[in-house]
Amino acid sequence: MNQYLYLPTIIRNPDIKIIVFSLIILSISACSSVKQIAVERDASRLLNQSEIFSSQFTGFSLFDIESNQFIASHNSILRFTPASNTKLLTMYAVLKTFDGQMPSLIYEQTDTSLIVSPMGDPTFLYRPFKEQLAFEYLKEAKKIEINWPTYDPKVFGSGWAWDDYVYDYQPQVSWWPIYGNTVSIRKVNDSLTVTPSFFRDYVEVLEQTRSGELVDRDLKFNSFTAYLESDTSDFERIIPFEYSKELLTQLLSDTLKVPVTLSSSPINNPDTLKGYHVDSLLVKMLKPSDNFLAEQLLLMAAKSNGYPEIKSFIKQVKNVWLAELTEMVWVDGSGLSRYNLIAPVDQVRLLKKCHDEFGWDRITSLLPTGGEGTLEELYLPGEDENPYIFAKTGTLSNNHNLSGYLITKSGKRMIFSFMNNHYTRPSAEVKKAMQQFLLDIRNAY
Repeated sequence: MNQYLYLPTIIRNPDIKIIVFSLIILSISACSSVKQIAVERDASRLLNQSEIFSSQFTGFSLFDIESNQFIASHNSILRFTPASNTKLLTMYAVLKTFDGQMPSLIYEQTDTSLIVSPMGDPTFLYRPFKEQLAFEYLKEAKKIEINWPTYDPKVFGSGWAWDDYVYDYQPQVSWWPIYGNTVSIRKVNDSLTVTPSFFRDYVEVLEQTRSGELVDRDLKFNSFTAYLESDTSDFERIIPFEYSKELLTQLLSDTLKVPVTLSSSPINNPDTLKGYHVDSLLVKMLKPSDNFLAEQLLLMAAKSNGYPEIKSFIKQVKNVWLAELTEMVWVDGSGLSRYNLIAPVDQVRLLKKCHDEFGWDRITSLLPTGGEGTLEELYLPGEDENPYIFAKTGTLSNNHNLSGYLITKSGKRMIFSFMNNHYTRPSAEVKKAMQQFLLDIRNAY
């Protein structure tokens, strides 16, 4: 049996008479009910008979925007670990909260100093953002006092892997991120560069081999070790640092070249320093699947809605803004936690709300399409074809999901969620099979 039981393969199989008959009806009839029966039956049969999809936990849901109805489902009401598909929930919460430029800092200029209160803005000296409005404004101050929020967020999300603290995809969450809350350790030829340079004295260089990572950090301290093998080529490693308010003041003083202190001075006449447009941040969160941005943006949305931490804000979003979705488990902004659980049908309902409330053009512009971001080598349009898929991936070990929008050959607009959990084969095989399955759906319409 062919490893990938695609729709065209099934059509050519003369033994499956009922599927052939359904597809013949589908090709000659414009009746939406007939199409729904045929596609739903064939999609579920296909997934059940596939060597790949039948050996793992797979769910699928497909919705036709024009006819406003679900037309295919397979385990669609069961709950899956969404991984970075969780960022779609974060996207919705952020779009509901902000319109236009995001707040970067709350501030007041007094006769003696600039008093500022952080809002969680992740862009401050973070490499993906070249324009640094807050930095340019702050460096003109003679003295900076930081009025710190009364409640500190948890630096790690619920259910995160504790031993991933050393990896660039899991920086700590904070009210005032700086440099993405990470350190860059870069080797070029025989030269080692540390950014920010403040940490240079905290990096020990050992000319010896080490199994595993070339750069490491102590669990609770900003003590880094770089292992330089004699034959090691050039590299750059991004490592989260151990965050504290006191460290922030040191980094700001070192970077801005002005005195920075923590203070209880109130802000009596607040003004807001605006930063990047909300869509600019969401694009950089969604297309490369940036966990750091996701966590900080959800924190910002919580604060702007009057919630000091994300747990209570998530509850409000679920119970009020997303009340029509079924019960889900949602605990963080990025999807790093395996505690998150959501059904494919609810991913589709979420994307339908995004479409209805914010518009097709806006939402699809935020998501990766074939050939970019996390879809860099997948879903590539043919020559003289426009992009046909706009979707968010979600990947953890043994899990890969894809939820988004699909344009069919005839121009129909669909919403889909395709979730795959608990497989042991290489992810590349699962992704290839998913791609072909969605292409078959596209071609069928």
